[in-house]
Amino acid sequence: MPTPDLKYIPGKVPAEYGPVPVSAGQMASAARLCVVVRKQPDPVGGHLVLLRDAVDVRVYLGCLADAGGKVREWVEVWVQAADGLQAAPPVVRDALTNAVLDDRWDRQVGAFRSGDMPNLIETGWETAGGPVTWIDPATTSPVHPVDRESGVTWALCRDEAVLAKARLPGYASTLHRYLYLPELGAESPFLAVAADSPAGANVKPVGTAVGDKGLVPLNPGGGRVLVRSFSPVGLEAFVDLLGGAPWKGLAHGRTALDLELTTGSGEGVSDHLTRGGLFLGQQGRMGRLVESLHLKLRALSDAVDAVASFTQGTQRPLLNVGPESFQVRLGEPARGLPYLWSSRVVLADPGDAVPLSIPGSAERYHVSARAVQPSVYRPRSAGRASSGRCVLRIREALTERGEDTVLEGTLATDERLEAARNDLIWLRPNLKGAPLDLYARLDTKAAMAAGEYRFRTLAHRFPPPQAEQLAGAKGVPLPETRFEVVPQLSSPVDLYSLGVLAVRTLLVNPGNSLPVAVDEVLSLAREAGGGDSAVPLAQRIARLFDSDPRWLESLGPQRVLHEKLEPRQVLDMIPAALWFDTLAMIARMFPGMGPDSRAADLGDARHGGLHIVYDGVRADLERLLIRTRSLIVIDWRFNREIHAVVRGFLVKHGGVPPSRAGARA
Repeated sequence: MPTPDLKYIPGKVPAEYGPVPVSAGQMASAARLCVVVRKQPDPVGGHLVLLRDAVDVRVYLGCLADAGGKVREWVEVWVQAADGLQAAPPVVRDALTNAVLDDRWDRQVGAFRSGDMPNLIETGWETAGGPVTWIDPATTSPVHPVDRESGVTWALCRDEAVLAKARLPGYASTLHRYLYLPELGAESPFLAVAADSPAGANVKPVGTAVGDKGLVPLNPGGGRVLVRSFSPVGLEAFVDLLGGAPWKGLAHGRTALDLELTTGSGEGVSDHLTRGGLFLGQQGRMGRLVESLHLKLRALSDAVDAVASFTQGTQRPLLNVGPESFQVRLGEPARGLPYLWSSRVVLADPGDAVPLSIPGSAERYHVSARAVQPSVYRPRSAGRASSGRCVLRIREALTERGEDTVLEGTLATDERLEAARNDLIWLRPNLKGAPLDLYARLDTKAAMAAGEYRFRTLAHRFPPPQAEQLAGAKGVPLPETRFEVVPQLSSPVDLYSLGVLAVRTLLVNPGNSLPVAVDEVLSLAREAGGGDSAVPLAQRIARLFDSDPRWLESLGPQRVLHEKLEPRQVLDMIPAALWFDTLAMIARMFPGMGPDSRAADLGDARHGGLHIVYDGVRADLERLLIRTRSLIVIDWRFNREIHAVVRGFLVKHGGVPPSRAGARA
């Protein structure tokens, strides 16, 4: 593996942990890619420090260490793993294959290369796949399993001909993965990576490769590996830090893992972050308030830019954006700059969205590969997907565009079925014992009996035997038909989540919880949206604040800090017009709130332009950053312009000689 460039951030691995080289073939004098392993397992976290568990990847804490054991850089080690999809909804699991997951992985790597290149450390394993690796925590060393009889190292089998000859499921067309001995080809024994993969006389579980030796799996399936720079500072912790809260370190189970990164002066980052390092820190609470507002807007702008760039590169949404989706990189600042001004927010989690191929539809649908859990960061309607069983009745089979067929019919179910106009219904009836996948839209205008819904499928070309079966099934009830709602979700879902993140960043402190703040902002957006649309939204918000002082109490700029401040006093430091523009920016981020919203609904994004929905809010944030920066750093050019106006006024109206007007001004 090529030695990556180092940023030389000095540090050390805590005594109870140990760096384990991922590849035993690296030169001892070169920087080694290691994973951080706890020698004695944490009661909750285990041996490896799992940073995140995404839909098709596990992300572990790692580092680049030199031959002396010094940590040169903390990194994330992303290991591709498909076994996490077992809990995915049926419509997702049935649509996914290893080929789809590999394409999803490749798009992510491409997006990181184009938008986050400084933090991507190329290893060659991004596309070729990493070695099959287990960890021995007792000796803090990697184990690459070798077949005892042949001495050949196990590897992931992607050879379709070999799998077919062994009568095993193919790689590209399924989610099943097998290890084999490449030198033996089809005569090789096989190891099933997942427990539910079809087995045979020549197939054993993957764990038999290492036996019962107390080893810890790192990359037992030989999946692809991605390495990125890591920062222990999460966005939520950073936002709280800007508001005055302390830094608590990185949690690992019941353990608090302080990575002890250091600054150039040798001071620990934990102490440095807690101490702050602001331009206006010496000016008391009001100085900290102004600077914290600017830095929080910077962090929010970085987060929006990161999501927009990733969406543009992959042309898919994330569908699970939250504060844990981001990390804050803290570089060494130049002389004269406070430490917190070196921060940059980057995307850490690529999201749960996977593409769903819909036969007969030009639209590209994306669904969350995990069961959706209620969250304040997710719009309620985005999690309304319902599923169950129904009785299906086919009324008509219409031929369109030559051999394509559209089915019209009725489904009856006792389940509560909620579907918007553009949502799809996935139907799986059984015809003579064989399942058939149909995708349909409901006719919400048709008056039906309670529990019955009229549907029309997308055009699809069926094989002749299935077409004959469908024609013969007209009018025949098809019981035990599975169904699932597939909501049309796109980048506006992430825009909503970023709107909640904006509320969390600017309007939440110990006196105001996130659910309450979000509810207040949505109420403000609805009430302001009902006014005269010819009047700018910020002015409508100002009128509401003037008419009811409770708005200032709940959504005033005093929420930026964790300290208790009087709202009216705060407006002496932060201009009211600036704050109303900030609230207007947040209100526009919530789709479907009225004509001011950046998106009409959660699916309001055109194919090939999913990132465009962020353009407006990015422009809003850029303007706010310029205005808040002027409250901190003097703009000398602007001051000279004002000086010239005042001087001209005095010369013209006061009779002051031009040579002395500058002194008077």
